[in-house]
Amino acid sequence: MARRLLLSYLIVIGVTVALLALIVQLATSQTFSRYLSDQAAAHSEMLPVMLAGYHTAHGTWDGVQPNIDQASILIGAQITLADAQGHIVAASRRELIGQTASNDLGSTIPVVGSGGAPIGAIYVGRSVAQQRADAAFLSDVTRALLIAGLAVALLAAGLGVLLARSISQPLAEMSRAADRMSEGDYAVRVLLRGQGEVAALARAFNQMAESMGSVEGLRRDLVANVSHDLRTPLTVIRGYLEGLRSGQIADRRSAEMAFEAMHAEVTRLLRLVDDLRLVAALDAGGPRLERRPVAVTDLVSEAVSRIEPVAAAKGISVLNQTVTDLPQVNVDAGRMGQVLFNLLDNAVRHTPSGGTITVRAAYAPGSKGNQAHVWLAVQDNGEGIPAEHLSRVFERFYRADRARGEGGAGLGLAIARAIVEAHGGQISAQSDGVPGHGSTFTIRLFL
Repeated sequence: MARRLLLSYLIVIGVTVALLALIVQLATSQTFSRYLSDQAAAHSEMLPVMLAGYHTAHGTWDGVQPNIDQASILIGAQITLADAQGHIVAASRRELIGQTASNDLGSTIPVVGSGGAPIGAIYVGRSVAQQRADAAFLSDVTRALLIAGLAVALLAAGLGVLLARSISQPLAEMSRAADRMSEGDYAVRVLLRGQGEVAALARAFNQMAESMGSVEGLRRDLVANVSHDLRTPLTVIRGYLEGLRSGQIADRRSAEMAFEAMHAEVTRLLRLVDDLRLVAALDAGGPRLERRPVAVTDLVSEAVSRIEPVAAAKGISVLNQTVTDLPQVNVDAGRMGQVLFNLLDNAVRHTPSGGTITVRAAYAPGSKGNQAHVWLAVQDNGEGIPAEHLSRVFERFYRADRARGEGGAGLGLAIARAIVEAHGGQISAQSDGVPGHGSTFTIRLFL
């Protein structure tokens, strides 16, 4: 690319300098010719008057040669005088006297007598030395133009090389970086140079590389998490099935316990599959919502009733402190109930035995810069969320559970955010990361 760019610069520079030199050369030649013509015009006003006066005074051209010599010296040109018949009677070049005049002798200036009749003609021409000087002048101008044009071309070519490198080198680095990215190296970055378009492209490339690296990391986390979440229940089911087949589980009670355990694991697998299917739906443009006016108290009560048995089994209290006179919200009750249950289930998993989970809901009237909305909050007093994870807990496939204990595939909070935002709402998380202070997840549904 650098060669093509440099070649383009050199072609443009060469054509530009050549055209400029040609234009200057033509302008110089025309100006010089105009200068010589102006000189001839000035002579045409002086010489005819002087020679006509001589002819009037003497009645003949005899003895006019000294006047021609003086005029030739005065104006610095060759002068030839011919009579009315065209015969040369006086000339700077004495060898021309007696010959017939022709236009080759120079510019022709008629000489008119007192009666208005032509009495001769003057021919003003450049001497050989003057012609050589004229040619030397034009040659010097041409040479100077060539030298100046060559110097300008070399300077422009040098600048073109620097400019081509400043453009091609970053692009070549980005090309090599792109090749490394195609091989799976998402840590590659390109240097930022300057503030122009190339720098903006490099900045965009680095942002793309960072985003792709994050996506690749999430993909690896997804594979690891889903593999773990699939392997655990399948291992449990396989163990019970082998026990049933080998006869180790023979009595009715043990068989019922085995079936209950397998049923729970299958339910867990189905829930994981449902989460993955919902993620696919989110990638396809978001979940379909069947919205209708719903009482907030009903949403909260249903979610709390679903989570209470799980919380009670772990020794956790669930408090419902929802205000009763809240306005209805226009939502998909099933989807929003799933969001609340996910938040409550997340709180149960990260709250120790003896802890408390509190669900609150209230109305926030509109004010300057804020739209009226209903907010719902799920607060626990568990181990909380470390600061380095708090900003990423809603990312798809990201597991803050890595720092909080065991958990799912990292889809629950991402799904919750997608559903809330599909309703035009907002969801946020607050935590100071101190064990025992827990965390709070807040949903805002605008009216």
